[in-house]
Amino acid sequence: MGVSAVLAVVIFLATYVAIGMEKINRTIVSMSGAILLLLVGVLSLKEAVTTYVHWETVGLLFGMFTIIAVLSEAGFFTYMALVVAKKLDYNPLRIFVVFPLVTAFLAAFMDSITVMLFFATLTYELSRLLRFDAIPMVVAEVCLANIGGASTLVGDPPNVILGLMLGFSFNDFVIHNGPTAVLASLGAIGVAYLQSRKRLLLGGTVDREALLAMDPAKAIKDARLFTLGLGAFLVAIVFLVIHAWVERTLHIPLTAPLAPLIPAFVILILGGTKTEEILRKIDYDVLLFFIGLFVVVGGLEKTGVIKALADLIANVFRHQDLALVSTLMWFSAVSSAIVDNVPFALSMAYVIKGLAGQVGVPALSIMVWAVSLGTDIGGNGTPIGASANVVAYAAMEKHGHRIGWPRWMWLAIPQTLVALLICNVGLALKLWLKFY
Repeated sequence: MGVSAVLAVVIFLATYVAIGMEKINRTIVSMSGAILLLLVGVLSLKEAVTTYVHWETVGLLFGMFTIIAVLSEAGFFTYMALVVAKKLDYNPLRIFVVFPLVTAFLAAFMDSITVMLFFATLTYELSRLLRFDAIPMVVAEVCLANIGGASTLVGDPPNVILGLMLGFSFNDFVIHNGPTAVLASLGAIGVAYLQSRKRLLLGGTVDREALLAMDPAKAIKDARLFTLGLGAFLVAIVFLVIHAWVERTLHIPLTAPLAPLIPAFVILILGGTKTEEILRKIDYDVLLFFIGLFVVVGGLEKTGVIKALADLIANVFRHQDLALVSTLMWFSAVSSAIVDNVPFALSMAYVIKGLAGQVGVPALSIMVWAVSLGTDIGGNGTPIGASANVVAYAAMEKHGHRIGWPRWMWLAIPQTLVALLICNVGLALKLWLKFY
């Protein structure tokens, strides 16, 4: 291993550990790691910007973040949750089952952080009025949001990385991860229900007047913005579904990043006085975080560290497809419960790309599904495993409900294990049927 490779590994590990410790803002950490790589000469600025920063990923995320910022500003998420609660007649047990399933559905198409920010707060408000324990429901919502995020290209940032870097479309994720994620969601909510159904209700007087006063229509802050945001979201999803066909048949370069970017910029143009407010709500720090990570991991790629690791894995698991795929999924799951799943997914994207095509190694696609499912779902295991977890945990603490690591893990790990076992069976069936 040469000097450049050693420097790349040291900077990568230091960056990774610092992100996991969460003592310093993760964006500052990733950008610092990128700058260090440039300063020590492992990468040039031109190489970093033109070769290793994946601008398609950044563009797609910016487009989706813009649309979600519009929906958030318009009050969409509160409106959606209140409509569902009212349809369920404010029954705590029904809400306990349905709310997490709704978060799973929404998180398949939207940023799970935003989804959980609104649902955690509303769950607390409903728990106060209906006299039930909010913690099991919030943990179940987080778990299913992360599982639901595994079902599409845009559902979770690791999927965006894996899909765009390795050439898999929105439809690919829906076809191959979607059914598995649905079954995993049902398994997880079943476990959650068995865990908490007897201890959910706290007893006491239910404030029916306050419930009746919670009119969903009042949650809409700006009707025009609500319509624009919902329209843009639907257009983005349609574009994501048809973009490959449009490129192939009509020869129009409607790429995956352009699918959300086009409606996002239309909204910004039509937003009027709200445009500046929308722009302020976009998660720019997440975009910078991604850019820094691309450079840091790019250092490992350029110096040959990734290739060496891929060769080692190939030698250990050669002609053992199920063992390799299962190991990739479970290793991704355990790692994502401990550290941030975004840098992990980026690293694994390079590793499985290096594995693909080697003798005795399964197709790249089945390895992508394994890493995606493991990375997205495994983060449920701890309060810091995924960004949605951190948001929900903080929201509950803000309202005086301290969950604590032991209770979170007691509730989340059984749900996570069942979901992962279902995913492992799904991957085994894919290998058997050669459907990947």
